[in-house]
Amino acid sequence: MKTPRVLLVKSRSVGSKTYGWSTTPPLGLLYIAACLRTRLGAEVRLADAFFDPDILETVRRAVRELKPDVVGISALTPEFFMARRIAAAVKSESPLTPVVMGGPHPSSDPESVMQDSNLDAVVIGEGEDTFTELTRLIIDEGPRWREPGTLRNVAGLAFRAEGKVEYAAPRAPIQDLDSLPFPAWDLIDYKKFWKVGSMASVGIRPYMPMFTSRGCPYRCIFCHQIFGKAFRARSPENVADEVAAIRKLGVGHIEILDDIANFNPDRFDRMLELMLERNLHPVLNFPNGIRADILLESSMDLLKRMGTGELSVAIETASVRLQKLLNKNLSLDKASRVIDKLADRRIFTRGFFILGLPTETAEEMRSTIRFAQSSRLHLALFFTPHAFRNTELYKMLIRAGKLPPGAGAIDYEYCGEPFNASEVPDRDYRMLYRRAYYGFYFNPLRWYRIARDRPFLWDLPTQVFKVFSHSRFNRLKEN
Repeated sequence: MKTPRVLLVKSRSVGSKTYGWSTTPPLGLLYIAACLRTRLGAEVRLADAFFDPDILETVRRAVRELKPDVVGISALTPEFFMARRIAAAVKSESPLTPVVMGGPHPSSDPESVMQDSNLDAVVIGEGEDTFTELTRLIIDEGPRWREPGTLRNVAGLAFRAEGKVEYAAPRAPIQDLDSLPFPAWDLIDYKKFWKVGSMASVGIRPYMPMFTSRGCPYRCIFCHQIFGKAFRARSPENVADEVAAIRKLGVGHIEILDDIANFNPDRFDRMLELMLERNLHPVLNFPNGIRADILLESSMDLLKRMGTGELSVAIETASVRLQKLLNKNLSLDKASRVIDKLADRRIFTRGFFILGLPTETAEEMRSTIRFAQSSRLHLALFFTPHAFRNTELYKMLIRAGKLPPGAGAIDYEYCGEPFNASEVPDRDYRMLYRRAYYGFYFNPLRWYRIARDRPFLWDLPTQVFKVFSHSRFNRLKEN
């Protein structure tokens, strides 16, 4: 087999309000690149729209120079607008080059994504095995790779056949995560990400993101499906090996992006113990969230010994009724006690809350705000619901007539989506939304604890500005 040439492109959101706040290196593509190299000996180039002032010209030039056998594009939902332009740029330069899109947005809505004629296929779910297998097929079969009878053999793929979108069999999630090579960090200038904000709130510093597990067995109605609903974990030894490799790159902070890193408490504790035993001592941050009501005191003690920079807990709502509606089913009493115990250990903790849920009343909204304001959290972020396609929340908004007409992918920003699905009029909702922020942060004791417990303070004014800007992102119009 000849050496495959592959161009991977990370799309970003156009005019994002979250620039410098929640941007992280393209970890998914770096995993795919590592697999392509390891399994196929591929020559891989990666372009990222985040730092590129003219990503379309960069892509066109890469197509001319590399002459790739296949181009892969990764996109979140608000990044889909730019992703389509990237696909068009590839086809304008080389109409016969296969263009494949993957990532959270194509995985959640492959049917509509495949309406774009510049796309030849969509990878659904985890991309390492599917995209590697497809690349091998393209090399081995030549032009015949496009035949539906051939593509049907690649599990996890969506493609067009006779003008209609067709699906191959679903691909089973990767069970042995230890078998995956570490991300191909040499393909990007990762130090650029050290100069902008990340998913965590602890400031600008040298960091790397990593996954120690995939999948979440809870079935929240608003959550993505890209990693499935079965928890799969890397071994503590494999995690420690990657941490050691990252530390050799001069990195002191690591952001754990797992959906639920502590689902298996014994494995979670052993992972932390092994880092301590091997004297690795990274500063760990958990921006995606720990499941608060199952976090053990032994885990908290180990997190404290590690020097945890920040830990996030997703509370969502203080309404028991809405907890059941969301299928979150979080024990609010246990979560509250865990927040107190984290505060006792001076572990910097932020909470995530949702305002504007389907059928939510003003009093339920106020109860969530009271929970946040009376808690010992250091930070709180309040969000409008993310009504992503093919989630139960999206269907709920459709049935209730709450989805704004003309809402497109660009509206699904990290902050400020125009999706008030509650029973509260938009004007009152917006007022409660802002009151949540001001009531939480206009508290001298909280600011004392933030200054005391935050890992470092030099960029605190910038972070304060971002927090209060967040309260202004809401774009709901008055009724």
